[in-house]
Amino acid sequence: MSLNSQPPAGETTVLLSQNQNQNHSQNHNHNHNQNHSHSHSHSHSRRSRRKGSSSSLGLRLVYAVAALAGIAVLAMAGMTLWGDHDWDPLPDADGTRLNSSSVGRFVHITDLHIDPNYVRGSTTYSQCHRLPAHSTRVSDKDGHRDTGRFGISQAKCDSPVALINATSEHLRQEWASAVDFVIWTGDSGRHDNDAEIPRTFGEIIEQNRLAASAMRSAFSSHGVPVVPNIGNNDISPHNELAAPGHKRARKTFRLLADVWDGLVPKDQLATFLYGGYFARDVVDYNYSHNYNYKSSASGRKRRGLTVLSLNTIYWYRANAKVGGCAAEDSPGLAQLAWIRYQMRRARQRNRDLILMGHVVPSRDNYRPTCYHGYARTVTQMVPPPPTRSAAESTADSMGKRADPDDLPRVHAQLYGHSNVDIWAFVGHEVEWLASTDPLGAARNLSTSTGGPAAPDSDGRLWWEKEVDEETGRFGSMIREIWTASTPSEELASLADSERDWALMPDDPPVEYVQTPAGLFPVPIPVSSETSFSSSFLAQKALPGDFVESLLKEFERVLVKAPKQPRLGVTTISPSIIPKYVPAFRVFYYARAPSRRQWKHLPLGSLLDYDVYWANLPELNKLGKRVETSEFFQLLYRFSTAYRVGDLSVESYLHWARKLLEKKSLRKRFRALTYLNTQ
Repeated sequence: MSLNSQPPAGETTVLLSQNQNQNHSQNHNHNHNQNHSHSHSHSHSRRSRRKGSSSSLGLRLVYAVAALAGIAVLAMAGMTLWGDHDWDPLPDADGTRLNSSSVGRFVHITDLHIDPNYVRGSTTYSQCHRLPAHSTRVSDKDGHRDTGRFGISQAKCDSPVALINATSEHLRQEWASAVDFVIWTGDSGRHDNDAEIPRTFGEIIEQNRLAASAMRSAFSSHGVPVVPNIGNNDISPHNELAAPGHKRARKTFRLLADVWDGLVPKDQLATFLYGGYFARDVVDYNYSHNYNYKSSASGRKRRGLTVLSLNTIYWYRANAKVGGCAAEDSPGLAQLAWIRYQMRRARQRNRDLILMGHVVPSRDNYRPTCYHGYARTVTQMVPPPPTRSAAESTADSMGKRADPDDLPRVHAQLYGHSNVDIWAFVGHEVEWLASTDPLGAARNLSTSTGGPAAPDSDGRLWWEKEVDEETGRFGSMIREIWTASTPSEELASLADSERDWALMPDDPPVEYVQTPAGLFPVPIPVSSETSFSSSFLAQKALPGDFVESLLKEFERVLVKAPKQPRLGVTTISPSIIPKYVPAFRVFYYARAPSRRQWKHLPLGSLLDYDVYWANLPELNKLGKRVETSEFFQLLYRFSTAYRVGDLSVESYLHWARKLLEKKSLRKRFRALTYLNTQ
């Protein structure tokens, strides 16, 4: 089957038909035992040995010029950027440092936004769906720029089929044999922004089917696990997803489960059909080295990484179909309870965790009670810095003190949605997160009583106790859904079928205020004519200057960092849709014990990442002459661009401090956030 059954004139898709008859199932327990010490370097040596066409050579020269320009910029800023660093310089960015059998890799790809209606040569004001009414080209002011074969940057257009085909083939050729697993954080459906071609639910499912075919074509022949995720444009209407048990939610999860057949493990199918989230083991750590790496507390080896694919739409403030995470039967709260259950299960199974989702956790994106629950839950499982002694470790997820080495670790929190290349901190609102009543704390502040609500004697919330002790509503969910090996006809028995969530009191609209007691949400007065929900949803717009807002947040974090024993980092990967330029990330992580630079980090820790980009103007000029192996090229490596040794929280904090001190660094940070290659 072709990706686009009715391609625009002159456009033929062949990539996805090549693997039409493949078996799409993948092994649940993926044990990728290839030698990573040569995979990435061989990928580049294959490119150097391949006899490229003159067009491919030209494209390489274009990328080389762009890379040299970037190096020149860094060189000119060298003393300012890194002249006062207090650690040894890193090795040259030739792959040597990461070219080791102890280092694993994975791809993070997001926001494909496939648009079969894209027309080459169309107007941008028609969302690239219609040709201009006249035959001659006109100025940019008329909305007719170079809408080429592979798309156009910085326009309100989605991804053409040719871009998805080229991306899939590039990943297959260059990365399928070099990575352990793939994180795919949703939004495969096109935007519903053309009134003349309204998007249908069936179209969304079909575009997800095509995206899944592209992922299988790229990775399944090598047995690489692909972990999918639901985005806000993978549902209809976009942003709106009803609670579990509602017929629309059941239909959405059932059809996506069919589309992602083999990507969602069978033992997680009941959970996915209930709430749209699931867990998947992706890799086991490698203990074949001459080390006897064990947990210092338990004496048991950590066995590997498990990915939790989260349904962030149940926390998203733009979703008017559900409320916050305070009510007992809230779908958002149920997912928080599931995360806590998975963390307890990870402890029992000696697994560490990666959390992935579509909409990044933030006070702007999530309802207050949902962000409170997420940040509280996740930061309980982020270990304190290595310099802290076991005696100084804080309470673990079971409400008691424990050696941090005995905790399952959240090694990464990976998200998409925003189309930018960025990272942020989560969990620094220490006093608020310690509260057992997040909105109660806000009400106390608003009445000048001050401070958060007093925690329970053991520091746990009521729902945390239910999960830990398997009692009440969440104890029933553990037994009847989350541990069910197969879906049952009674799956919706615990769901609130057809409930009118508009009748449920939502989180009130709030603003976050810095007080002497810490950062707290304070309710905003709402007129009697305006509902809480409509007023709250109206605040969903992001700040006009996203980077400046983030820098202010860094400043707030650094003030609290010395007092915060546990702090997480969320990373947002750039998108395939050319909002700026098509791009993806390749992460490096510690897969086996090592005596090298990251020997102080536990297995599973992220070490570095590369950002690969596609130069659309040059690729569009070459058209069908493009060699897909050259389609994406390295834009930058995090460690060399920012001069840090790894991706630990301490490294991010060090870089954030440097960022606030130096204007030249902030300029560089802003440019890379928006993938500015100039």
